[in-house]
Amino acid sequence: NMDLENRNRRRNLRIVGLPEGQEGDNAINYVSRMVKETFNIEQFGNLPILDNAHRVGNKPGFKDKPRHLIVRFHFLQMKENILRAAKMSGMVEFEECKFRIVPDCSRE
Repeated sequence: NMDLENRNRRRNLRIVGLPEGQEGDNAINYVSRMVKETFNIEQFGNLPILDNAHRVGNKPGFKDKPRHLIVRFHFLQMKENILRAAKMSGMVEFEECKFRIVPDCSRE
């Protein structure tokens, strides 16, 4: 059921276009730093608490697009605040990389 799938994903965001390996061995730490430094996280209150962050799909070949990074926030409101800020800024730039942050929705 699509509704159930989307409910499961409602605390997730997708990072699209981030080069493979940019996050190093600790994607949670990378995304936490990116969110804090890029979106002035103090305005939202606490630091983002992330439950998980990982790449999806098979590792790409040399010329393939990078895999999406799925990030699961512990609190829905924090995810909503980050998504709102990301929409306002369009492309996000962090550590000389440009990428987009979008909702994680099931294919319909």
